[in-house]
This record gives sequence, C-alpha cells and structure tokens, in this order.
Amino acid sequence: MRLCVPVRAPNGLESCIEPHLPNARHLLFFDTDTRDIRHVDLLAQQEHQEDEAEAPQFDVVLCGSVNKATKDVLAERGIIALGTEAQTAGEAIAEFETVNLAAGPAGDPGLRSHDLKHSIRCRGGCARHKTESCDACDQPEDVLPGKMRAEVLRIAVSSQNRKTVSDHAGRCRKFWVYEIRGNKVDNKSLRELTLEQTLYSSSLGGGHPLDDVHVMITAGMSPFLYQRLQQGGIKPYVTDEALPDRAVQMLLERVAQL
Repeated sequence: MRLCVPVRAPNGLESCIEPHLPNARHLLFFDTDTRDIRHVDLLAQQEHQEDEAEAPQFDVVLCGSVNKATKDVLAERGIIALGTEAQTAGEAIAEFETVNLAAGPAGDPGLRSHDLKHSIRCRGGCARHKTESCDACDQPEDVLPGKMRAEVLRIAVSSQNRKTVSDHAGRCRKFWVYEIRGNKVDNKSLRELTLEQTLYSSSLGGGHPLDDVHVMITAGMSPFLYQRLQQGGIKPYVTDEALPDRAVQMLLERVAQL
C-alpha cells in the first residue's frame, strides 16, 4: 500500500502535515510494505517540467482536509482521501496502520476504506465500484445496525460554526444532537464540549457528553477516530452535505428504505 501525505517541509516522518491538500508544496510518499520514504517538491517538479509519468503512484492520501473537487479527481483515479488530525506524517501513517485500513487484496484499499470514503449520499450509483449499485453500501448495517433501532435514536452532527457540517470531528467542540422518534426529528439541541472533552483529547465513557449518541455525522475524521467511535457503539458517517438538517434527513431517508 502506497500512502501520500502533504507536508510543509521535507523532514521524513517528522514532517509537519500541510492541513489542506491543494495548498501543499511538498508530498511525502510512504510504502507500507517496503517502509521506503520519498519526498517530492511539487514546485521544483513544475520548474524542471519533469515527466508526470515519473511521479510516484499511490493508493491513499492522508490529509487534514480536501475540497470536493480534488476528492472527486482522486476518486476517479481510484485514490482514497482520508482525513487525519495528526500533526506529523509519522503520526498519520501510524494511525492508518493501527486501524488497518489496508485489509483488502493487493491494489484494493478494502471495504473499510470504502466505508470511510463513502458519504451518506451513496444511493443509486457507486463510483468506487463503477457499478449502478453498490452491495457494500446497500447493506442494512452500512446504514443503521439493528441494535441502534431504539425508541429514541440520537444523531450527533459536528458543527463548529453551528451552521454547517464541519470536519476534524476529533477537535470539534460543538455538535447538534438530533433525537429521532419514529424516523422523524423530535428534538434538536446543541452540545458544547470543553477542550478536555474533545474526542481528540478524551475517550467516550465515564459520563462524556456524547456517550448517549448512536450515530455521528461529520465532514471528516481520522481513521483512528473512525475506529474508536465504532468501538464505542457509535456509527460514524462522513458526508459532503453542508447543512446538518439535510445530512440527518438524508440518513433517515435511507433508513426508511430498509
């Protein structure tokens, strides 16, 4: 598996991550099999007009954030973009390998990467598998596990500015929590976390403000947080939808179709 990490300056695994992929001048490439590291200076490459064919090929990008246009271009090339809240390339790679997203066959990032990459928009077509429908996305457990079909379902949506769905769920301090009864929104309230309560700094359990949540919707999260939420009984979803109300409604529409 070949990973690409946008960094601010070439410094091996200690390189600081460039949060926004399109802003990166330097890229660090890491091969999980051979452990080889390679740095590429995009500006120098352009100045010397190096042949694009010489650029390293890769399967996954680990970055803080990436816009939809860039994500779509990567997806067309079969490259998965995963969010990370790590500060250095080494930390991001360690998170990736801890979650073991490279569980699929050679050349295929695997269904766990697929689940993380997909948004709750994935209906009526799957670009990842180039088919009209996607069996992995159509499975009931990919929408809402049976154990979560409680009388009251709570869905948390990360929204740092209280208006739109935000990324970096692990560092987010504001979440809209929707209480669902009969597959309809019965109540909506804002929960604010302290710095110590953010999911980046603390764990679920022990009276955490999000302990009673069943589902979390966000615009981006690290693979490590994705796994921790699942282990804590929370079903995570990454969405491209900007409005919290609409993101929740889209999920409820999928649940209603089961």
